[in-house]
Amino acid sequence: MSSTIAPEIYFAAVGDVHGHMHAMVRVLSGWEASTRNSLSFVVQVGDFEPIRYEDDLNSMAVPAKYRAIGDFPDFFNGRATFPWPVYFIGGNHEPYGLLDAIPEGGRVIHHCTYVGRAGVIEAGGLRIAGLSGIFLAEAFERRRPRLEDLGKTSKKEFTYFRKEDVDRVAGFDSIDILVVHEWPDGVIAPEDADEFENIRRSSRYDAVGNEYARLLMEVLEPRLVLCGHMHKRYHNRIRLESGKIVDVRCLAHMGMGRDAISIYRIAQDGSIVEVWP
Repeated sequence: MSSTIAPEIYFAAVGDVHGHMHAMVRVLSGWEASTRNSLSFVVQVGDFEPIRYEDDLNSMAVPAKYRAIGDFPDFFNGRATFPWPVYFIGGNHEPYGLLDAIPEGGRVIHHCTYVGRAGVIEAGGLRIAGLSGIFLAEAFERRRPRLEDLGKTSKKEFTYFRKEDVDRVAGFDSIDILVVHEWPDGVIAPEDADEFENIRRSSRYDAVGNEYARLLMEVLEPRLVLCGHMHKRYHNRIRLESGKIVDVRCLAHMGMGRDAISIYRIAQDGSIVEVWP
């Protein structure tokens, strides 16, 4: 009797969406149509902006020129659907009035799940850990405001991760993929330094990222790290202190098209291989 070989699994990693969910679905559906392959799930690196209505927008730290409700109401109200499960972490532009109502993560709508402030999900046979938010030294050991504090304190206070979040993620085991919004420090190769001089959120290449995202890389030793925030596509293979090699893929924002997306194949031997673009 011959045994059936399980098909290979494909998933997408998506950069900052900033409310452009229709564009995300269009690009990913186009890849499926052109390759005749199907995605099993999508991992998103923060600044997803699942804003249902004006009250959600009021709980988001965002400059006035970027203040927009975006596409999510179409999905929330059933006028559109995500064709695949989407798992997202929080960035620094999120409606934390919504997300902090489920800080440990959970379903927002059908096929749309928040991983949480510090959470882990399983998809495609992989364990995927996520850390929401960005780093600010002054806030790291400070108590995060409660939802009741919205309107009484700076909305930026909700955008920072805390020590307890890092500690929780560091305690997860057998992690295959780590998802962070802000880049880990030390991931940019010196030979690529010129690309990062005086660009968005970067005065020098060695000033990009934060030590705690890097700490999680070292502790968890994932096979793949995904991040966004800088609105720049970048890839490097990093040797950890243990000697293990980790793939780091940083993604651009949805307005930049293909640079915002990577498609991966989970092969039958369990390896994770980038196949597009």
